[in-house]
Amino acid sequence: MSVQMDTSDACDLRFGQVGMACVRVRRVDAAALCDELERRVRAAPQMFSRAAVVLDLSHLLDLPDDGTVDALLEAVRSAGMLPVGIAYGTSETEALAKRMGLPLIAKFRSRKATPRRS
Repeated sequence: MSVQMDTSDACDLRFGQVGMACVRVRRVDAAALCDELERRVRAAPQMFSRAAVVLDLSHLLDLPDDGTVDALLEAVRSAGMLPVGIAYGTSETEALAKRMGLPLIAKFRSRKATPRRS
């Protein structure tokens, strides 16, 4: 009896664009964040329920401490969304993402923020 080994690659690894929501935190209030996101999930469950989201902390005056960020991430989860990373901002944001066990996601512009070409 002959055993044949499979020598093909176990997987492909590719980069590609993926549509992902960005939760831009405007104030550090986990309860208010959860309430707001729950309203949005209820209003459009097909769009937001279990949606992968990036947490953007760049609009806050100061980067929150780890415990506060953990509370914000839990608020996102409690609302029914899945935080998959933190939006890049500064080297402090990068260090925070590492401590939270999340990848740092390159900043991106929403379509509204993209300047139009004439």
